[in-house]
Amino acid sequence: MELTKAGAKIGGILFDMDGVVVEQRLDFLAIKQEIFGTTHGFILERMAELSPPERTRAEAILERHEAAAAAAAAPMDGILSFLAWMETRGLRRGLVTRNSRRSVDMVLARLGLRFDAVVTREDAPPKPAPDPVWLACRRMGMPPSATLFVGDFEFDMLAGRRAGVRTVLLRNHEQRSSEHADYTVDSLAEVRGLLETEREAASRPAAE
Repeated sequence: MELTKAGAKIGGILFDMDGVVVEQRLDFLAIKQEIFGTTHGFILERMAELSPPERTRAEAILERHEAAAAAAAAPMDGILSFLAWMETRGLRRGLVTRNSRRSVDMVLARLGLRFDAVVTREDAPPKPAPDPVWLACRRMGMPPSATLFVGDFEFDMLAGRRAGVRTVLLRNHEQRSSEHADYTVDSLAEVRGLLETEREAASRPAAE
């Protein structure tokens, strides 16, 4: 399984935030119950249908929950070593999330994490739209064909596929597979292995 088969050599990696870069305890059912009085549907999509006063109230509730989660967020297993490895290889890094800019900035500042591009729900239509992925690629200075997107949810895979990047599903107990994932892994170490294999293959002289 070679990363180069679908496009140019990988020069940048985009990450979803929750469940990939950091672990945050966001109770989405509780958030939906508080905002809408029910627990069905997706929060941002349902908020888009609210009247302006209702949306203002909903945003305040969501921001409160996100701020509380950000204050207790912790790095996911393997992310710090993976980011350090990326640094040694000169790979660009970006973050694409449906979370707010305020909560993302809190997390990154608390944990001392740095990204070349950060795209939040204030910057572009949220995933699964391709727009935030395209924007992150532009901010990293990378074409989609040379970009990998690592996420743990179907919206990540859909956004990445629609944007033309290569998608990697980091499996969890809720999302085990996706028809929109180019690769499926159980750890970031596996992603590193794929990239190392690509670089080794590229450095070998062509057969005569």
